[in-house]
Amino acid sequence: MGPRWLADALSGKVSLARAFWLYGLGISVVYSLMGLLIDLQDRPAVAIYLIVGLALGVLQTIILWRNASNSRSKFLGRLVRTAMVFGFIVVAIMLYVLFTNWSLLAAS
Repeated sequence: MGPRWLADALSGKVSLARAFWLYGLGISVVYSLMGLLIDLQDRPAVAIYLIVGLALGVLQTIILWRNASNSRSKFLGRLVRTAMVFGFIVVAIMLYVLFTNWSLLAAS
């Protein structure tokens, strides 16, 4: 399926803390720093960046969802899963807005 560190996370075999800090926050920080290197006038680069971000977001959501039950706190597990549902709704709304009004990505 791929590297063991990724396979374990995707199959729900890591702690919620590790899933959150490494696969959630860590990947998001690296992705955001890569965004600083993108020229906003280069539409293909922006589109690729957004597609990669969407793929990473889906991957992070799956990892966090599957590892939420590995928390010692039932409350934290439920909180993470609730945040994943709300995040999914927000992403769906944003994708709809962007695909129906592509000019929102144009620099002012």
